[in-house]
Amino acid sequence: MDVPQVHGFLFARVPPGRRTRHESDKIREAAQVAGSVPGVAAVYAYALVGLRPDADLGFWIAAAQPEAYQDAARALLAADLEPTASLWGFVGPSQYTGREGTSVRVPGSRRRFLIVYPFSKTHDWYQLSPDLRRGMMAEHIRIAHGHDDIEQILLYCTGLSDWEFVVGYEADDLRRFMDLVTALRATLARPYTLRDTPTFVGRYGTLDETLHNALG
Repeated sequence: MDVPQVHGFLFARVPPGRRTRHESDKIREAAQVAGSVPGVAAVYAYALVGLRPDADLGFWIAAAQPEAYQDAARALLAADLEPTASLWGFVGPSQYTGREGTSVRVPGSRRRFLIVYPFSKTHDWYQLSPDLRRGMMAEHIRIAHGHDDIEQILLYCTGLSDWEFVVGYEADDLRRFMDLVTALRATLARPYTLRDTPTFVGRYGTLDETLHNALG
C-alpha cells in the first residue's frame, strides 16, 4: 500500500436514544468496513464523551488519496452517526525547514490521547519576509523539540477548507500538552494566528474499548 498522503479526523455524535448494544455493533461493523477500504492504511478510534458536548466518537483515517478517505468516512457514517466535524488534509514538507511536518507513524502504536484542531494564519503573516517568518518558526520548532514526548502531524488544506492547516498531537499526558501550548503562545509568531479552534480531545483505545467508553 502507498504511504498515506491524506489524513482525516472525523468526529461524530451518537443520536439520542442510540446508546445501545445494537448501535455499538453497527459502529463496530462500520469501522471494520472502513478499515478494509482499498487505499486506507489505518483507522483509529477515540472516545470524546465528556470532553466535548458535540462529539462522542472520533476516527483517524489514514489514506493514500482523498477518495479513499471519503469512502472510509461514508462507511463509518453508514452506522447512522451524526457527523459534527471533518478535519482533513495532505502531509507534506515544511516550507520553513523542508522536512516532513509529522513525527507520527501510521500504521503504528498510538499514545493515550489525540488533540486535533484547524488553524489559519493572518494576512499580515504572509506579508512578512520569508526570512522573518522562518526565524519566528525556528523559535516555534525549538520549543516543540523540547517536548519530544508529544508527537505531531501537520496537514495542509489551504484553499480546500475553511482553514489553512490541521494539526494533530498525540500525548500520554494532557498536562504536558498544556505546558507545550502555553509555551508556544508566548512566541513571536503567536499574534499572527487567526484561528485555532475548535479543539477536539479524544481518548485512544481499541475499537471495543472506545465503543465501551463512548456508549457504555
